Amino acid sequence: MRSRAFGEFVSARVARLIALWLLAIGTASAAGLQAYADLVRADPLPVHVVPPASGVRITYLGTNGYLLEARDTTLLVDPYFSRQSLARAAFNLDAVPQPKLVDQWLRQHPHIDAVLVTHGHVDHLLDVPQILRTTDAQMIGSETSVRLVRSMNIAGAHLHAVRYGDKLHVRQATVDVLPAKHDRVLGSVPFNGRARNLPPRKVGDWVAGEPLAFLIQLGGKRIFINAGAGPGAPEIRARDIDLAILGVATPDSVRAFPAEVDQLHPRFVLPSHQDNFFQPLARGFSFLPLTNFPAVRAAANARRTELVLLDYFRPWTLR
Repeated sequence: MRSRAFGEFVSARVARLIALWLLAIGTASAAGLQAYADLVRADPLPVHVVPPASGVRITYLGTNGYLLEARDTTLLVDPYFSRQSLARAAFNLDAVPQPKLVDQWLRQHPHIDAVLVTHGHVDHLLDVPQILRTTDAQMIGSETSVRLVRSMNIAGAHLHAVRYGDKLHVRQATVDVLPAKHDRVLGSVPFNGRARNLPPRKVGDWVAGEPLAFLIQLGGKRIFINAGAGPGAPEIRARDIDLAILGVATPDSVRAFPAEVDQLHPRFVLPSHQDNFFQPLARGFSFLPLTNFPAVRAAANARRTELVLLDYFRPWTLR
């Protein structure tokens, strides 16, 4: 009990430091994607409702959230519509879902085969229970993520706890589960640890658990996704990747980015989790002040891999 209380104290302290740090540097990096318009990819308008006959249509939902649509399979990764404010996260207040936002999106995307969750933090898992209640999707995530969702009265038949090395088949997609390591903020992983057998209430109750990365083979493409990386992250045993989606939310993950690209040899690389996820989606994309996109761009250019950016809700088809 003492170690748990101490961990919660440290997580709360780290979160408060995040708040002070972000407020101190203000909006120095709060610009949107306009300065990088040459890197932004999007399908021509109007966007077709029917999934593409070949390749994978990728829609960025903000934070580390993606909709991946192929002709016969639809996957959702880390959906997060109910964004929590900086103050709510920093002071570990009650998490507040926004079911109307989730319902609005689901009305346009009612068919989802599986939801993949990289870890249990609120900005990756909060909206998953509602999505599982509304659709026939299954959830694929760590034991901690599954325990968090199960505590919210989600039927176990929808939940699949996975470990490193597992391989799953979701309709015509194959998902390999790979090890990952969460990046640090000011030296610590925020809200670290494993879930208690209680429904999560506060932002900090949505704990990281065991971070996962996924190699997704879908629509004839190989897509790797990782929410971020910390020091000592395991080697990525995957090659010949069509698209690498790599989280770069913190200095830790920005430093890890070059090694990830070197290991994956991707045709395209998409930096992720670099938007200001403390702001409502309706405000549009702006960079999180902790990120350093110029460093990410320089690293990608040095490796001669094609860097791409996606704006919120503007699909791009990977062919």
